[in-house]
Amino acid sequence: MAEISYAYIQVDGDGAVQNIAMFENYEDANRITRAVYGDQAFAAEYRYAVRPGGVDRFHDGRFWRVEEDGTETEAEYIPTEQDKISALQAENAQLKAESNDLTLAMAEMIGGGADVE
Repeated sequence: MAEISYAYIQVDGDGAVQNIAMFENYEDANRITRAVYGDQAFAAEYRYAVRPGGVDRFHDGRFWRVEEDGTETEAEYIPTEQDKISALQAENAQLKAESNDLTLAMAEMIGGGADVE
């Protein structure tokens, strides 16, 4: 049976992104991250465009890209396939609702005797 691994961001106790590594599950990723980087360290799913090696940071509940001049910008979120599917399903539902509203409005115009040119 094939094992599936997922990428996790390993963050040390000071909030520095130290590594991006493959693990089979979150529990292993978090346990190993704490063992290597200290009790305050943690692992997070790889959903943000960050660089390992202590360059980028995690603070205020978000990941940050640290530029050469020291300025920080929030790291880009990388949507999962499920995120993309959910967004498309929501968009599809919205388009269906709008289509139904337009169909009803047209039916009322035509059925109500309004002049349609």
